[in-house]
Amino acid sequence: MPLPKNRSSSVRKIAVRTPKGGHAMHYKRRRKGKKHSCAVCKARLPGVADRKAPNRRFGGRLCTSCSSRAIIIAQRIKEGGMKLSEVDILLLPYVKSLKLN
Repeated sequence: MPLPKNRSSSVRKIAVRTPKGGHAMHYKRRRKGKKHSCAVCKARLPGVADRKAPNRRFGGRLCTSCSSRAIIIAQRIKEGGMKLSEVDILLLPYVKSLKLN
């Protein structure tokens, strides 16, 4: 009989073969995944499912406010009103990817 801590459904049972050819059960606790968060402001991203990210620019990586900031800054750099050296270091890779397109 397994230990009481291993009788829960949150513990995965793994059948293994021993070197002598017998069978044994190993128990591994299931862990919850982390919540998706914005890469810049670390806010929780609502509406991001397990595998499918939203179908928009930076969907599943940046929240709407940070993605709109990146788009606005990229447009200002294109127009010449702002320099690339003035951009926040966390937004820089996203602004560069918009600037090249």
